[in-house]
Amino acid sequence: MPEILRSKDFAPQLNTIFRIETPAAHELELVEVTDRSNETLAQFSIMFAGPESPWLEQGTYTLLHPAMGQVTLFMGPKGPRDGRMIYEAAFSRLIALSPQTT
Repeated sequence: MPEILRSKDFAPQLNTIFRIETPAAHELELVEVTDRSNETLAQFSIMFAGPESPWLEQGTYTLLHPAMGQVTLFMGPKGPRDGRMIYEAAFSRLIALSPQTT
């Protein structure tokens, strides 16, 4: 797993299952990857759908995926949609700027 996660790491995994083992077993489906990055800011969010109940509280979770391995994310519930609970993990970081030449 790369040290810095990017939207392109998650995009190929759309509609696949990520598993959380603790605090209780949950299966979450990656249902959306939205990239709003520009030349100076890497900014994207990913959405998961899981059982409407019991739902996970906002917090840091370790997810397991067959292709990505172990991924630790801070995510929170967005609310129910179509009988499933939606969770979001958001990412934002500055992209290193090249030194200007004079």
